Amino acid sequence: MSKKTSVLLLAVLWIGTAAYSQSVDFPFAGTDVEKAMILSDMAIMKLNGLIPMRFANALDGKPIPGATVDIPGIGSFVTDRQGVIAFPKRDDGSFTMVFAKEGFITTSIPFKIQVSTVINNWFSISPGLDGDFRFVLDWGEKPADLDIHFEKQGGYHISYRNMRTLADGSAKLDRDDTSGYGPETITVTRAEGSGVYHLYVIDYTNRNDKTSTALSRSGATIRVYNRDRLLETFTVPSSGAGIRWNVCDIARNRVEPVNVIER
Repeated sequence: MSKKTSVLLLAVLWIGTAAYSQSVDFPFAGTDVEKAMILSDMAIMKLNGLIPMRFANALDGKPIPGATVDIPGIGSFVTDRQGVIAFPKRDDGSFTMVFAKEGFITTSIPFKIQVSTVINNWFSISPGLDGDFRFVLDWGEKPADLDIHFEKQGGYHISYRNMRTLADGSAKLDRDDTSGYGPETITVTRAEGSGVYHLYVIDYTNRNDKTSTALSRSGATIRVYNRDRLLETFTVPSSGAGIRWNVCDIARNRVEPVNVIER
């Protein structure tokens, strides 16, 4: 039995007991089990003619309840205990929502409704940032494992291979995700003004097939936070083969877009 199948079976068993909806402290918060349960609930919402969207803490993947999500032209909503909002299906179009909750950085997020649904409808939001930068990676169900990398030219390299805070306290990988959707998050407490840094994403699932187009079809998004604001949003190019997405460089503490896929 695969890991994913096991998770789904656990989710079904848990939901079958009705304990999930009644529990005050959910024991699987931020885990693959909870992810499977939320996906199940959101699938039911879609069957009932709703468009659901889910919001999570970028540092631990846990739901963010009680947040306000304003969508001009659609309405104002408050996330439930699963971090989910939902509204009736509507015509396709482009929209922008604003997420706000005390303790989190107010974030403006453009999205599209296509064929009466939001394709990539999981959004990870950064808590308040006491540092220079935070990079938050979200994507769709596939590939299962995308990895975010932050490399200082001539210096350190932060990734799933080295999640530790550095000796100088300047950068760390907050969260690694290997089962789709994300988030994967890197926080840079201090970036040297004279340093040059490279931010990129590797499709670890398809690492042995450099002709794969899975990365370009993943819908991956990286949000770059600087102090108390959302600075930049990058979306993976929607075409092209390759397993490496070069997102941006940082030089003199300024973000320089790259946004290309290579093999």
